[in-house]
Amino acid sequence: MKIALCGYLGAGCTEVAEILASKFVLETANTSSIIVSTKDFESLGRSGEVDMDILIKTRLEEILKRDNIIVEGRSAFMLLDREDVVKIFLNAPLEDRIKHVADRRGITIEEARKDVEMSDEERNHLIQRFFKKECLDATNYDFSIRTGSKTFSKIADIIADIIKSAL
Repeated sequence: MKIALCGYLGAGCTEVAEILASKFVLETANTSSIIVSTKDFESLGRSGEVDMDILIKTRLEEILKRDNIIVEGRSAFMLLDREDVVKIFLNAPLEDRIKHVADRRGITIEEARKDVEMSDEERNHLIQRFFKKECLDATNYDFSIRTGSKTFSKIADIIADIIKSAL
């Protein structure tokens, strides 16, 4: 089983991925874990610069040779062209996402707003750059869930039920 849990910052991808990973015994991967696990930055650089998106995409190709994995957050968007991955989009209203980021990071609402807006722009740019697609185009995903009014546990249960019914 391979799952891409795509979503904007603050929509709950990390929390839902952790719950799903324990339900299905899945390995989790995200941008942070991919970068931390990359030891040979020099071989991926050009003229002393490293294209982080290419680094992440290359590492994801290696990771996806294994089964039973869930890729969450920003990195999950890099899997939109994969047919062997269940693609799920999580979203929540902007103000809910900002509050979640502020609470999770222990920062002010103003700081969280800047982080969320910058992240949204970066994720939209990433999808345009790699796939020439719009992030919110529903045809990019197998299904989408609005997370703002549900607990992360409930969202994980919904996804688990859908995945079990498809197996």
